[in-house]
Amino acid sequence: MVLDYVEELEGCHVWGNFIQRVSFDSSEANQKMISVNPSGFACSYNESALHNLSHDHGGKKEFSANRSRRGRFYNVLSCLHFSDPIQTFWTFTIKDLQTNFEASDGFYSGQFQKLLEGLTLRFKRGKANGLKNFVWVSEAQERGNIHFHLVTSTKFLSVQFVQDYWNKLVNQDSKNSVDVEFIKENSIRNISGYFAKYMSKSHSVDFEGKGLKGRVIFSKSFGYSRNFKIFENFKIHRNQLLLEFPELENTKVTKKISEEISIDYYFLNSEKVIEFLKIKEKEEREAKEREAKAREAFGFI
Repeated sequence: MVLDYVEELEGCHVWGNFIQRVSFDSSEANQKMISVNPSGFACSYNESALHNLSHDHGGKKEFSANRSRRGRFYNVLSCLHFSDPIQTFWTFTIKDLQTNFEASDGFYSGQFQKLLEGLTLRFKRGKANGLKNFVWVSEAQERGNIHFHLVTSTKFLSVQFVQDYWNKLVNQDSKNSVDVEFIKENSIRNISGYFAKYMSKSHSVDFEGKGLKGRVIFSKSFGYSRNFKIFENFKIHRNQLLLEFPELENTKVTKKISEEISIDYYFLNSEKVIEFLKIKEKEEREAKEREAKAREAFGFI
């Protein structure tokens, strides 16, 4: 499957500083444009060739969905870290053995959202143990129970307070339902490594995993707070990108998926990518303002 090839490279390199270009033939026209996003992960592809992918090679739906979910996750994680450096990595678990996953996943996911909403409200009201900004994912344990992982840039949170709050929401008495680790690494590549292993394909109802850890999760796969800037991806000509990243071609790694499809990866500095995106966003905003003024001057508005 095409996903197997993508997963293989993502498992080694997706966290952090790389750009992906997907090309479906050798013509120069299809290899000029590269789509850049905050995590350094980007791709461009020939839409007609993607439509022709057979089910045995992943199919368009599976290929696009996997790229979209993972790509969005790493974008958000990168934007959070460069907005306000990530400090801690949290894990929230369920004590009792979970049954009827399709029904109970939704319940526990809903209670986790209530926890986040409550802690966020405390921050807005200036109370202790308030949560400012964060990114989270849900996943299954070996025994099948859903659990949640969260990273945040909030520096001061009482583990005991958060655990008591969580236990009350899920109606359990547990002394180890919440675990926290301090993240010492400053690089987004290393920080993303904390989360990478939790981003599986098990949120698709069509996924068939091995054992309960690989089971389908019947709830939202990840989420984040809305109080930090999210930079969207944009397409740029390869030659323009080379002006900003002259090392581009020296870092290229190519992986063939089929006779018609190959993927080019470029490893770049994430901080530089973010700064580059800020500049491009400013240029686009100023261009739109100039266009609006010109249209108004000529009476088009």
